[in-house]
Amino acid sequence: MGPRGALLEPRGPGDARGSALREHLVAYFRAHHKLVEAGALQRILERPHPLDLSRRVIDVAGPSEPIITLEMVDRALEEEGLRSAPSPAPVHRSPPTTPAAGPMSAVLVPPIAAAARTVPAFTLLAEGFIEPASTRPPLEAYEGLFAYRFRTLARMLRGRPELTGAVPVAELPRTERAGAVIVMIDEVRQTAEKHHLILKVEDESGSAEVLVPRDSAVARQTFLPDEVVGLTLNFGRERARLPRVVSVHRPDIPVSRALGRAARPTRALFLSDLHIGSRSFLSDAWGELIGFLRGEGPRAEVARSIDHVVIAGDLVDGIGIYPNQERDLAIKDVFEQYAELGRRLAELPPRLNVVVIPGNHDAVCPAEPQPALPPQLGRGLPSNVRMVGNPSTFALEGVVVEAYHGRSFDDLIPALPGLTYARPTEVMKRMLAMRHLAPIYGGRTPLAPLARDGLVIDPAPDILVTGHAHTYGVDQYRGVLLLNVSTWQAETEYQRMRNISPVPAHAAVVGLHDLSVETLDFEDGPPDARPVA
Repeated sequence: MGPRGALLEPRGPGDARGSALREHLVAYFRAHHKLVEAGALQRILERPHPLDLSRRVIDVAGPSEPIITLEMVDRALEEEGLRSAPSPAPVHRSPPTTPAAGPMSAVLVPPIAAAARTVPAFTLLAEGFIEPASTRPPLEAYEGLFAYRFRTLARMLRGRPELTGAVPVAELPRTERAGAVIVMIDEVRQTAEKHHLILKVEDESGSAEVLVPRDSAVARQTFLPDEVVGLTLNFGRERARLPRVVSVHRPDIPVSRALGRAARPTRALFLSDLHIGSRSFLSDAWGELIGFLRGEGPRAEVARSIDHVVIAGDLVDGIGIYPNQERDLAIKDVFEQYAELGRRLAELPPRLNVVVIPGNHDAVCPAEPQPALPPQLGRGLPSNVRMVGNPSTFALEGVVVEAYHGRSFDDLIPALPGLTYARPTEVMKRMLAMRHLAPIYGGRTPLAPLARDGLVIDPAPDILVTGHAHTYGVDQYRGVLLLNVSTWQAETEYQRMRNISPVPAHAAVVGLHDLSVETLDFEDGPPDARPVA
């Protein structure tokens, strides 16, 4: 191949091509078993939302093409009608204040206005929400949604040694003693007599049933409808009526992968569930938070190192979200709630880069993925606030963050034995293992019939942040920092009825250069900091 066709390999931090965004995209293509030409990658980097475009390019390439070419990128742009779309504003590099710490340290930064100084590095990689195709009938649209989910997660599984030679479901009757399939689980049921599990599974070729014996190690796992898994099977010597499941493989987070870290000592503050407009909004605790961020009190040095604030949904309390909510509201007009949100966020130091996503209480479409707040609601927010969809994937100083409000907790917690709202990070571990934020269709989490499943966790993030549970949790899973961040609303009668005990007014401060975490408790005055190992 000539220079145009050279395959891009990661370079060191001093190389112009060694930026964090390039490294993340190269790792993304590798996770899907693709190599990418340098020219193709450069074209992707020139477009808005480069991760969204990368997903479309992989679909254009198909499973049989190992190399992503410039022609494939152009074809994806033509299919989406984006070839004539304007390129994003030029990018510049944010100079590190400390020596670079590895190939992920250089960061591409889109310039934006800020009151006091240039807002630190932020790159929006992808939003879960895309505009629906209005001409598609709903049933056809949902078929497309689940087909996209299956194709994407199946690609992650096909590289596993345990699933080498996986066959389509339609070929199972011709399989000899053992085999493997990659499938979506359609139904889970238990036999009446011996209490074995029967899984009805399907792929693009058809459907079948497989047996999970009750005394097997596999039977101790919980299977969820609509998740995508790889199964190794054994038919037994007598070739039983149903193949037996020997092992289960989920898409999961790779054990070994490139990790994003900032090139300079900088921190991000993570919040959620402000519920502005509620009578139970913790105004005094919010005041303590504002004082802390302004450098007041003994934690001023930590406050000065914070450059980003991420708020994971339920920005306001909303109207008519649950029965008799009006009794809990201090502000009963949703536009006034967002005006008050703007006033509260304006209290934050203007130097901060503030990223907000909506939640199920916000005035956007309730089906997930949710779009960002519309302009008529966001016009009162300060200029340093970025409104993105729920979920969204973005990079802070080269650290990839997946921000999701967390409504699917309402479906996953009842479905996964032993889990409660008090242990949200255990639910998040299962999300990462499935590589999906809300797999169950037909539950309490409505899913939007979009052409792409924006709830697939792709790529693997460095930080997964959620809210919704009104509690607080910090954990790690395969190198991913898990944050379920606290609420700024005291307990309500509705929460007591649902047996939810909030842990309010806690904030997580994360060092983006090393992913260290400090927990700040603002509930009873100035913050009491506790480092988290």
